[in-house]
Amino acid sequence: MEARLTIKMDNDAFVQNPTHELSRILSRLSEDVERIQVSDVGHMVTAADINGNTVGKFAVTTSSP
Repeated sequence: MEARLTIKMDNDAFVQNPTHELSRILSRLSEDVERIQVSDVGHMVTAADINGNTVGKFAVTTSSP
């Protein structure tokens, strides 16, 4: 099994300080993974920017061949 993370950084939330926004999103994802218990294939959680826009997804998937 694999954990896959995709975050799109091409919107307004990343213009002024992309490092800060990315760090904020990763911290929130970490909290969500623990709180929701994302640990089995098919489990996932979405990532939102400071403006509330969905910008990514963290998902547990089967391993790629």
